[in-house]
Amino acid sequence: MLSEPPAAAANAIAREWAALEGVHVAAGRAALVSDVTLRFERPELVCVLGPNGAGKSTLLSLLNATRRPRAGTVRLFGTEVWRRPERERARVRVNIGTVFQRNDYNAQVPLTVREVVMLGRAGRRGLMRPPSAEDRRLADEAIARLGLEPLARREFRSLSGGEQQKTHIARALAQQPRLLLLDEPASGLDVDWQERLVTLVDSLSCESGIPIVMTTHHTGHIPPSCGRVILMLRGRVMFDGPPAAALTTDLLSQLYGCPIEVTLHKGRFHCHSAGGITP
Repeated sequence: MLSEPPAAAANAIAREWAALEGVHVAAGRAALVSDVTLRFERPELVCVLGPNGAGKSTLLSLLNATRRPRAGTVRLFGTEVWRRPERERARVRVNIGTVFQRNDYNAQVPLTVREVVMLGRAGRRGLMRPPSAEDRRLADEAIARLGLEPLARREFRSLSGGEQQKTHIARALAQQPRLLLLDEPASGLDVDWQERLVTLVDSLSCESGIPIVMTTHHTGHIPPSCGRVILMLRGRVMFDGPPAAALTTDLLSQLYGCPIEVTLHKGRFHCHSAGGITP
């Protein structure tokens, strides 16, 4: 097979916002992800689906340049981040908004919703510099965008789980990211807030033009605007393609190790166990 001409390869890299090539991550002797190769180009909503321990959160940490692979290449916005000094990786991370299951923010600290959202501007201005008028304006825009104005002066720790998740998404949006990473944003919430968060992510995907990568282990949490689903199992990419091709009875039965039935309702895929264990 002929290799890609240098000019064509450079153009391909210029189009992508992230690429993983032959990436391997391990904790001690345990492989977390193995031989993962993925390329992301279009500003779309990508959902990563898989059971617990499949490597979904590790994939996000690679896309956030916080986890160094043992082997392989990670490119973000055209930069091979682990061939660059830390100060350059920090500049790349400023362009990535993240909402992880375990946030670094201590919910017991008595900050208001507005103050938590303002934390999203810290990477842009520097921790020791006071917020500018522009920082305050962007934080207020993010608060308004997510309908948090009535809660802006409330203490973050007094909010429900769903309201806290909305606040963290507003914090990430105030950062003005070029990429948004969401780690199971609806996990652990009651049914009402699960639906609200799915609707919120769907509207952000349709309106923002920002690439979003979202992990989940529930097909029902995949918003209708999702254009690409990556199935992960035991640290490997099992499938990568459009939702209709990924969310099938056969593939999901393999993914979860039990017979799965899939239904499509109002643009959303729902699955449940049909009983028994697959070999």
